[in-house]
Amino acid sequence: MSHTTKEVELHAGAPVAFDGNIRKALCWLHSVKAYFAVNAAVYSTDEKKVVTALTYMTEGTAASWSNTFYQVCEERTAKYGTWADFEKEFREMFIPTDASIVALYKIQRLNQLQKSLTSYIAKFCSLVAVANVKESHVLIHMFNLGLNDDLLCTIHLMGEIPTNFDKYITTVMKIDSNINCGKTTIALSNTNR
Repeated sequence: MSHTTKEVELHAGAPVAFDGNIRKALCWLHSVKAYFAVNAAVYSTDEKKVVTALTYMTEGTAASWSNTFYQVCEERTAKYGTWADFEKEFREMFIPTDASIVALYKIQRLNQLQKSLTSYIAKFCSLVAVANVKESHVLIHMFNLGLNDDLLCTIHLMGEIPTNFDKYITTVMKIDSNINCGKTTIALSNTNR
């Protein structure tokens, strides 16, 4: 006797209804994609992903767009198409291209100042996601523009600097940690004098 197990859907972090607000569009899209990733066994086809995403588009301009999308799908032989096609159409409608220009402008003006490195990285990465920049050498250059001088100088004194952005960030975090440990040690030794 063979037993088949039904995949269980995890509802934690389920997307909220999307109303078409362009300021929330990218976050909503990321939450939907994360939900599909967590429930990969359940959402194993493009059709399941597209149909499920559409069910969360129930308010405002998103509802109108969703209804139009359904109508177009009814006329196609491929029905709902691929998730990549859906995402492309969604981005064209709800994530205006000028959002990437605004994000690039904000990246140029972003700097660490007295903020923690973690805070700077989080803000930088959120803007990069909107700007849709993916090339490591460009990301590293833009990231360096806003770093504190002490940290940037220390990075440039290193022998070999990683060219992969993720590895670069890991290296920068280690250097920052070492600098902070050094500052703490100096401060403690000065108070013990």
